[in-house]
Amino acid sequence: MKTYFSAFISFLQLFCFMHVGARSLLRPRATDIPQLIAHWEHEPGTRYQIKDSHIEEYPLFVVYKDDHFAGKMLPKKPINFRYHTELSVTGERLDDLIHEVIQQIRNGKRKYSHFIVLQDKDFSYNDAAGLIVLRFKEYPFVLKLFMESPQSFVNPWCKGIEQVWFFYMGGGVNRHITGLTRLKNLDYIKAKLDEHPKWHDFITAPRKWFWLPKKPLWIHLTGHNLGGENKTYTARIPGVYAIIADWIEKAEEVTLFDKHKRKIALEICNTLDLYIDPHIDNFVVEKGSNKLVLIDTEHFPTLVGLKERQIYSSYSRWYMGLARKATYDIFFRNKKARKQAQITPSQLSIF
Repeated sequence: MKTYFSAFISFLQLFCFMHVGARSLLRPRATDIPQLIAHWEHEPGTRYQIKDSHIEEYPLFVVYKDDHFAGKMLPKKPINFRYHTELSVTGERLDDLIHEVIQQIRNGKRKYSHFIVLQDKDFSYNDAAGLIVLRFKEYPFVLKLFMESPQSFVNPWCKGIEQVWFFYMGGGVNRHITGLTRLKNLDYIKAKLDEHPKWHDFITAPRKWFWLPKKPLWIHLTGHNLGGENKTYTARIPGVYAIIADWIEKAEEVTLFDKHKRKIALEICNTLDLYIDPHIDNFVVEKGSNKLVLIDTEHFPTLVGLKERQIYSSYSRWYMGLARKATYDIFFRNKKARKQAQITPSQLSIF
C-alpha cells in the first residue's frame, strides 16, 4: 500500500509546480482572489504577500487565538521524567537549551550541542523556517521547534513538497499553524478516549507543553477576500514557538505489515473522526506498559482540509481517499468549488 501511495506522491511532485501560476493569457484577471499579507508586528513597513484561491479564513484566522498558550506553557519548576519519576529537570534548564539551539540553527549549524535531529524534512535550513524535531541528549524529552518569518510564512514552496500539498488541501495551512492545534486536540482526544469503554485503558499519549522565547517576535497576518463576502481578517502568531513532549520508549515498532495493530490504529482514528493522522508511524507500543501511544496529536482535518466526517475500512481506502482529495484540490477545482470552499463550515473544527 505504501508503494502505491509513494508512486502517487511522485506523480504530484512531477506535476504540482506545473499547476502553480498556470493561467490563460486571454482570461481576465479576477479581482477577488484571496490574499494573505504578513509582516513582523514591530516592522509594519516590510510586508510579504501571496494571492491564491485556496487561501481560507479558518486555518489562518480561527485556529490561533491570543489566549492559546494560557495554562499550557512549559513550567519553570522541576519536571519529573516519565520513566524515572525520582529524576527531574527544571523548565528553566530546558528553556536555556532551546534558546541555545535556536541560535545555532540561525548560525547555519546542522549538528547541535545538546540535541539530536529526529526529523527535518519540513524544515528549510537556508531560511531557518519550518518544523524541525529534536531530541534532548541529556533529558528524556522531544522538542518540536516551529520557526517562521513573514517572508517564509507566505512561501509554501521553500519547505518541501509536502508543504505545498498541505497549502492547497488545507486552505493555505502550514505546519506552523497545525502545530498550534496539537495541545487542544490532545485534550479532546484524551476526553473522548477516557470515556470510551474499549480504549480508555489501552491508549495513552505523552505529556506536552508549549514554549515561547523570552522575547517572542510576532507575525501579523492580514487576509483579504475571505469567507465568501470578501471580508478582511487580521491575526498575529508567534514567529518561533515549540512543543516539548515526553520521549516514549518503544517496545516494538508498529508497521503496516502488522495486520492486527493496523486494524486497531485505523479503528481508533475512525473513533476520533480522523482528528489524528492515521499514518502508522504515529503509533508506537510503549515499553513497560505495552499501551499504544499516540505520539502525534496534530489536528488532521485542519492539515488536509477535511470538513466532513470520514470513515475508512482499510489503509488502502484511506490512502486513495487522500490521494483523490489532493488531486482534486490541486488540479481540478473550478471557480464555483473555490467559492463554495470559502463558505463551507468545517464539521470537524475544535476551535
